[in-house]
Amino acid sequence: MLREELLDEIEDLYIRMQYEKLIEKCDELLEIDADNPVALNYKAIALYYLKSYDEAMELLDYNLNLHPKNPYVLNNKALVYIAIGEYEKALECAEEGLKYKDFDWLMKNKIEALIYLGRDDEALEYYNSVQIPSYTFDDALVKCCIIEKDGRLEMMEVLYDRGRFEDAIKICDEIGENPKAIKCRIMSLVRLERHEEAFECIEKAIEIYPYDYDLYLIRARVSGSLDESIESYEKAFEILGSVNNYRLEVRDYVKCLNAKAHMLLFCDNYEEAIEVCKKALECQARLV
Repeated sequence: MLREELLDEIEDLYIRMQYEKLIEKCDELLEIDADNPVALNYKAIALYYLKSYDEAMELLDYNLNLHPKNPYVLNNKALVYIAIGEYEKALECAEEGLKYKDFDWLMKNKIEALIYLGRDDEALEYYNSVQIPSYTFDDALVKCCIIEKDGRLEMMEVLYDRGRFEDAIKICDEIGENPKAIKCRIMSLVRLERHEEAFECIEKAIEIYPYDYDLYLIRARVSGSLDESIESYEKAFEILGSVNNYRLEVRDYVKCLNAKAHMLLFCDNYEEAIEVCKKALECQARLV
């Protein structure tokens, strides 16, 4: 139970971008499970975001030695290689990881490594051959500093991080139809407890980006309807194709299913309650 609780806390800290606390929590888990691949990977990515690249790479190499076919470790190794300018090695890691999983972050790293290597035509050809929600080729060019970045996106993120949600919304409105701006606007509305506006914004965004699983996960969290939350989680997991890296969302989904089962039992709808309980148990089993 302690191990499961620590994993949930680790994922929550990662989502909240609290990287120093994330490292501390990973260390707690590693004290009782020294080779836990999830804790090793999250600690490495936290070190990456804190720009401690040598320490991050050391952990990733150790983890990869234990789990040589883990696409998430290979993805994070590619990120570190890009950060230190080792673009050929980043490309190798991304392509190796893609042998085991069609993971959007690995696809992004492959595209960006190719751009950094001056192989823009290959990068564009590969981009056109895959589907990456809420990511355009221009996004890749901006990230790699090939085209000038619109400073408003950066300002939007700074304002949100500082809790200036009204100001962040103003910048989002100026930017317009951009997936990052739309999500920032939604989360700012949620933080301001303007839930009806947030929900309307989500519905419009889903019409524009119907395959963006993040939007469905956000809708599941802010919806006032139990059935709609369940439906949104299931749609997100369908798009993802896997739930292994989304333990926190899966646990929230299972809580929704359990609540639905209790409602059905209260209404004497036993057969449907049993089916919902089975679904919850099957989903819970994937986390073990």
